[in-house]
Amino acid sequence: MRKIEHIMQLDIDYIKSFSEMETCNEGVFFYNKEMPTYYDANHAHIWTKITEPDMFLKKIKGFYQSKSLIPRLYLYNVEENQSCIEALEIHGFQYECFTDDVQCWNGEYAQLSHNPAIQIERVTDANREEALAVEMSIATFGEPALIEKAFEQTYHSPHFTYYLLRVDGKACCTANIFISGNQGRVESVATIESYRGRGLIGYILQHIQQESVKQGLEYLWILPINEQVAKVYDKANFKSIGKLKSIHAFTEGKSIHQIRQDA
Repeated sequence: MRKIEHIMQLDIDYIKSFSEMETCNEGVFFYNKEMPTYYDANHAHIWTKITEPDMFLKKIKGFYQSKSLIPRLYLYNVEENQSCIEALEIHGFQYECFTDDVQCWNGEYAQLSHNPAIQIERVTDANREEALAVEMSIATFGEPALIEKAFEQTYHSPHFTYYLLRVDGKACCTANIFISGNQGRVESVATIESYRGRGLIGYILQHIQQESVKQGLEYLWILPINEQVAKVYDKANFKSIGKLKSIHAFTEGKSIHQIRQDA
């Protein structure tokens, strides 16, 4: 995929901002023992071809179990790792398949009508509780207590900047940008339920796009969780550069599909 090396490196930098990381020949192991149920923080990310699947899967299980964490991994090089995928069940892993769209801003702004009721501001200590309340209302983000803990960690990181959108003074939409080097990634786009369907996401995304230009970013990425969300981002000129296939494997707990369905 064109530019794939950029998005994969940004993904590593992103997770490193709230996780510990250990490298291995096959990829990287992320973990955060203080937030064991925070999926993003506790996964192995594997990109290379696995030559000895049985030994490798035992290594992953041993690593996470030694830290009292559930073994979880993302396997990206799907075509070359069929033998590893076939070995997952033997080693007690369940797994699910994903084909995710990867979108990058094309540098053009969408035409949005002027709405004097909309105000967008950076999240600071003065309005952080309002922004957190918006995020905590989104079931797909996880349990409220987990959202709050993750928010506190990323909010204080110099790599993250949060934005809050108000309509007639009411806090109703948030998003943040993670920046590493000359790249940025939009994360945690959220709108409270009663304000959905009004096109508010387009305004906050355009604000982040404008900020990315001011900071001289070469790439601005966004990763939609499904096709419906991808269409929303496409309207804001985040265009697909291709599909990323992956396997998500885990020994216990809910699958990502289950979490999204329950939400």
